[in-house]
Amino acid sequence: MAWYTDSISINWLKLIVSGSAIAVIVIRILFPDLRIDSITFGLMLVAILPWLSELIESAKFPGGWEVKFRDVKAAGDKVTSTADSAQHSGALKTPAATPSFVSVAASDPSLALVGLRIEIEQRIRKLATQHDIPNSRNSLAGLIRDLKQRELLPYEVAKGLEQLVMAGNQAAHGAKVEPQIADWAISTGPEVLSALDELL
Repeated sequence: MAWYTDSISINWLKLIVSGSAIAVIVIRILFPDLRIDSITFGLMLVAILPWLSELIESAKFPGGWEVKFRDVKAAGDKVTSTADSAQHSGALKTPAATPSFVSVAASDPSLALVGLRIEIEQRIRKLATQHDIPNSRNSLAGLIRDLKQRELLPYEVAKGLEQLVMAGNQAAHGAKVEPQIADWAISTGPEVLSALDELL
């Protein structure tokens, strides 16, 4: 039940931060001599940001969003190391067919991340179908959560997959992708898919 405890504690933290910021805003508004200024605006941002943490992992202002190599690598390591130790099979085997995103990774790291996300989604939906989890109307994040709750995905694997899917979503929406991610996608991306294939 580790997923439950972790989820509850994060949600309580978000609630406390947001509630505190909103309370300060209300106090400032109740007094007529206090006006909504840059401080109040800043507090409004503080109230909103915790709730966006699962959608946006890193933000750079004013340049927009950036997908960072260390975050993608850490997420991939969660999937491959945990799945590998669970299988007790040594190093994960590379998929028989080279995934399509590998061929574009060197020239376009963003497209590589989007391609990896698509490959992950195909496998997650297949895994959900195998275990009679309805997936036609369920989001990918929702399916990963359901599989984690039913203990069909190890906790660390699920967290890594959620982070990789988030990175793929950010890349699809124009986030800047660090160039090192191309090499990572070529060398480690297939291992991530192999870890999922083992579960299938």
